[in-house]
Amino acid sequence: MEDLSCKNSWLDLVRQTLLTHKMVEKGNGVVLAISGGPDSVALAHMMIQLKEEFSCWFVIAHLDHSIRKESEQDLEFVKNLAKSLGIEFVGEKINVPGIAQQKKISLEEAGRIARYDFLETARVGYRANKIATAHNADDVVETFLLRIFQGSSLTGLCSIPFKRGNIIRPILTLSRLQIMEFLACTEHGYVIDKTNLSLDTERNFIRNRIVPAIREKFPNFKNPTLRTIELIQKDEQYLNSMANELYLSVVSKIEDLFQVDVKRINALPDTISSRIVRSILFSLSGPHTRWTRFHVDSILSALRVSKPFFRLTLPYGLLFTKDYGTASITSSKEQSIDGYCLDISEPGVVEIPDSNLVLEFSVFNRPFSGLSLKTNLDKVYFDADLICFPFCLRPFQAGDRIIPWGQNKPVKIKKLFIDTKTPRRLRRDLPLVVKENEIIWVPGVRRCTSYCVRPETEHILEISFSLKGVSPEPGLQSSGSM
Repeated sequence: MEDLSCKNSWLDLVRQTLLTHKMVEKGNGVVLAISGGPDSVALAHMMIQLKEEFSCWFVIAHLDHSIRKESEQDLEFVKNLAKSLGIEFVGEKINVPGIAQQKKISLEEAGRIARYDFLETARVGYRANKIATAHNADDVVETFLLRIFQGSSLTGLCSIPFKRGNIIRPILTLSRLQIMEFLACTEHGYVIDKTNLSLDTERNFIRNRIVPAIREKFPNFKNPTLRTIELIQKDEQYLNSMANELYLSVVSKIEDLFQVDVKRINALPDTISSRIVRSILFSLSGPHTRWTRFHVDSILSALRVSKPFFRLTLPYGLLFTKDYGTASITSSKEQSIDGYCLDISEPGVVEIPDSNLVLEFSVFNRPFSGLSLKTNLDKVYFDADLICFPFCLRPFQAGDRIIPWGQNKPVKIKKLFIDTKTPRRLRRDLPLVVKENEIIWVPGVRRCTSYCVRPETEHILEISFSLKGVSPEPGLQSSGSM
């Protein structure tokens, strides 16, 4: 027979956790991650008990990792559990060992990635709001100890948070012993994963060997450890708030390209700059990826070295590049636009393929009242009586030369790139303006010395260069450099 007093005492703790950390809102759908083990079975029954109180609806999700022979029986158990509770069930079988071998990562890491991908797919598919996992207080302590031995940062020592993005952990305040007491007094069945009893993985070694050894000398060590973790979490929240305040002064974002001001980030203390870098990494790779102190330190070291150009290949398909005073972190997939050639036959706006670069061609007739004629890096003027459409836009090629303004000999464009410290990524993407095999403008770098506007000019060609959504600088005063 159910012991209601025992059951209700544990339910009170879960209710308080849901309320304190604002995990769910009225009408939310929650995907319950259920393996069939004691923790997840307790999670399922507790959330069902609180269903009406929080006005939520649920989906039970189970992933078969194809690691154990009994895994198919676990899937069937969870499927029957969902049926007995009257809840929608979604299950899937994935070859996690195959994924681990293919990606050359640990079995535990492959399982974690596959599991969260599956749960997120289920959440989106059922239009649910949250994913609830069955992490408990013992998991928090074990993760803390594991990260100490791994040399983790303060962020890592925060262990497992109550919520992160769409993921909530309603039974995080319950110990494993309390969960077993709940299942005993409510007489709910569960399955046992025998692999959890082995010492094969780091986590299992902590759980089955290190924790018992600590408990022999310090029987109640878990509670003070949890208090320490709570203090670390508060310090982490404060440092993150400081990093967030400084983020926009250091980082700019264009689509999936994050640009970092090298001078400004190097002026910040490591505790702040490391958090800014980590924030960028998670923004690109997603919240369920893992970045170690090694990755963050590698980027910070690259930012500080005196070399003007530095390149790092990062996990999850990311690439770090430093070009003089600016660094960038983005997807490492090739974004080269080599090979294109755009014929420009009339005035208008031209968007360069696979980039955020825009050129605009305009023709003005005399009188030129109100028209600024000062050439700058983003805008040039030519005598349209001497040169006009059509033009060609193409990328830089090895050996390209231009006769720069004010000179009478051709100069290699590569040299101009180096002299002006043009970032390598931009060198590859910049569209050169060409007229009959003569390069007349390298946007943002130099224009040619020919076709300048004269006193007798009747028509003026204006070419401006900008990033998509950003207008070139207006209102410049007249100058002789045309």
